[in-house]
Amino acid sequence: MCAAAFVSCKKEEVKVAEPQLEEVQLEEKAAYVPTMQWTAYKTPEKIGVSGTFNTIELTGTKDSGKIEEDLKGAAFKIVTSTVNSKDPIRDGKLAENFFKLMAGDITGKFVDFKEGKASVEITMNGVTKQKEFAYTVAGETLTFNGTVDIIADFSAEKAFNTLHELCKDLHAGKTFTEVDVKGEITKK
Repeated sequence: MCAAAFVSCKKEEVKVAEPQLEEVQLEEKAAYVPTMQWTAYKTPEKIGVSGTFNTIELTGTKDSGKIEEDLKGAAFKIVTSTVNSKDPIRDGKLAENFFKLMAGDITGKFVDFKEGKASVEITMNGVTKQKEFAYTVAGETLTFNGTVDIIADFSAEKAFNTLHELCKDLHAGKTFTEVDVKGEITKK
């Protein structure tokens, strides 16, 4: 009973909560939706393995009415941890034993579009290289195709060698450094 009297006589502090300001962020609606498919090659027979990335960001597009002009100067970021080959085991190996061994995500920008050739500046593994891709436009979609070399273009020997050693038996001792890239950018 003494304890009850002690507790009940205790002065209680009342804290008044300050109003919390809710941060409102306006979502910028992208005018274009990018997708990309990559195909890497393994085994002496050069068997292709394809995949995508679940997160590709495209910023800095314009709205001129001509897709090439709209994309000229636009920047992209490919979040490499979102690699998706429809095989979770392979995706884990690629994320941890390949992309994680390189410097950051893949970024770049579209430099120019002329005579069916798209000049694209790509930064991968901390190396920036301007590559040329063939492109076509059909309706509201620009499609581009080309090849990058993981070692010759982006000095990713460490990542490549780690993945090659990890998959040596599955690849029958052969992993190619060239990767074919096909991208599509469609106006919303």
